[in-house]
Amino acid sequence: MKRRDGLVAAGGALLLPQRARSTPSVGKPLTIWFTVQGAKALRALGERFTADTGVPVVVETPDEGPQKYQQASAAGKGPDIYVYAHDRIGEWIAGGLIAPVHPSAALRADIDPLAWRGFTQGGRTWGYPYAIEAITLVYNRALIQTPPRSFDEVFLLDEQLRAQGKRAILWDYTNGYFTWPLLASLGGYAFLQRPDGSFDARQTGITHPGALAGARVLERLLREGRMPAGSGYAEMEAAIAQGRVAMMINGPWSWVNLQRVGMDFGVARIPSVQGRPAAPFVGIKGVMINRSSRQKELAQEFIERHMLSPEGLRAIDNAEPIGAPASRAYLAALLADPLKGPRIAGIVASARDGQPTPHNPEMGRFWAALKTSLTQLSEGRLGAEAALQAAQRRILQT
Repeated sequence: MKRRDGLVAAGGALLLPQRARSTPSVGKPLTIWFTVQGAKALRALGERFTADTGVPVVVETPDEGPQKYQQASAAGKGPDIYVYAHDRIGEWIAGGLIAPVHPSAALRADIDPLAWRGFTQGGRTWGYPYAIEAITLVYNRALIQTPPRSFDEVFLLDEQLRAQGKRAILWDYTNGYFTWPLLASLGGYAFLQRPDGSFDARQTGITHPGALAGARVLERLLREGRMPAGSGYAEMEAAIAQGRVAMMINGPWSWVNLQRVGMDFGVARIPSVQGRPAAPFVGIKGVMINRSSRQKELAQEFIERHMLSPEGLRAIDNAEPIGAPASRAYLAALLADPLKGPRIAGIVASARDGQPTPHNPEMGRFWAALKTSLTQLSEGRLGAEAALQAAQRRILQT
């Protein structure tokens, strides 16, 4: 199957050359695993693909997809295409479970370099990115007109809101994913990244002086009673929905509940720490090809010309909002929307401040260790420095 590279701009959209229509003839199905909502869009796209190629497309939505994919692909089975975030690829590359891909020049040019970084290791590309996800500051416009740019401003804002019986900010602070932007703003890092994109699991920056500076901001917020001890994700959602808290650190998945309660909310970068931008982990959603697939060329054809075409991305986004697209053309179209545009711009700005989440298997140990230490910090059992030192011991298992 001959590949055609090309980029034609029309109305701000990326247009890939159309594949010549072939006479349909039933062949072996191309199997895809995706989410329940996203599958609705892929099934419709699959019908067009079948009309063009005669190859049926089967879209399945297994529970516990990553575990089942790992088991199936290790046995030489599983789907031809798997849609998932980039944070498992280190393990899957090592296990020979996904195939390197060779994107067309047009697609390579259209997708943001930050997104490609998430799927690059050892000088090879291991998936096709389609969405960039980062947490942001989400704020209630009824309480705040201009979001604070720094945590110094957050403390001042909290003083002002206290007179109204409200507080400035709350987030799920014992969850390292939401607290990490503070720890990374001044140089903290999970694992040292090598030049080839892999990670050195023997070197963590959890006790970096910058990480300590960020942890001390959290410690102060808790010690001064500006965030209540013992709060988690549910308490955060309730507090902001009820108007008791003006801001939270959260992702685009939280927008749905705010829209349900009729809140006019804004999205902005997370406040800085000592003048340095908060640096969240960035998730990259992408499309991977099973190394065991015998239909790799067909898989590439479907991904590039159907799924990641402007029409395909729009269909997926309508079925399951993807937040900030990795496609620059589709992103430009969304940024022009007067309602969605400013919110998506907030995601993009936050992502630009951060780094793709490390994808090495040791991240499981990192998350668990950080959760324990942040809990001990929030409960006053350990100070910031001791909490991070304890996390380092658990991460490195020393």
